[in-house]
Amino acid sequence: LQSIAEHCTGLQSLSLSWCGGITDTGLITISEHCPNLNDLDISHCGTITDTSIISVSAYCGGLKSLNLQRSDQITDVSIISISTHCTGLQSLNLQRCDQITDVSIISISIDCTGLQSLNLWNCHKITDASIISISSHCTGLLLLNLQFCNHITDASIISISTHCTGLQSLDLFCCHQITDASIISISTNCFGLKSLKLDWCHMITDTSIISISTHCTGLQS
Repeated sequence: LQSIAEHCTGLQSLSLSWCGGITDTGLITISEHCPNLNDLDISHCGTITDTSIISVSAYCGGLKSLNLQRSDQITDVSIISISTHCTGLQSLNLQRCDQITDVSIISISIDCTGLQSLNLWNCHKITDASIISISSHCTGLLLLNLQFCNHITDASIISISTHCTGLQSLDLFCCHQITDASIISISTNCFGLKSLKLDWCHMITDTSIISISTHCTGLQS
């Protein structure tokens, strides 16, 4: 990585997914030499910590897409730093970053209002507070993944449907507290919805499906 950093200073996109040998040292070197980086994928790099993400946020202020999927050591400290310095962020994947709390997502919502894609799959500490804040500030949201976010209720989804009417993809797999009220609200506000996942949402009835079929005629999956 040091060689890449020193010789490819114009680097804009870097994917290191599943590169288990990547450490903070390498990523810090990249951030210090490649200030134009706008797309970074370090999913499944289990050794990466807040130290390198703070460095990325400090040097790569133009970051638009960040994938931290399964980065077990990442905490709110990283995400708050990203939100502070990378205000143009459009896509954030925190799938299975189980240390992330509402503090992170609220910070992102306030500072990164152009966010279009948010993946919180299995971020089990996330509550309605995060999603309501996202809906209020990030009204251009197109994709929202809340799979296995068990604390999410109808309050979140109704707020999303009210403010983020351009939503195209919504994943509520195993969100056990979601009822027909959420899906009816989505169907009557988000007409451009193309993808909806409701697996294991035990309180969903025919009423939801009929409403979706009536209003979201462009649904593909």
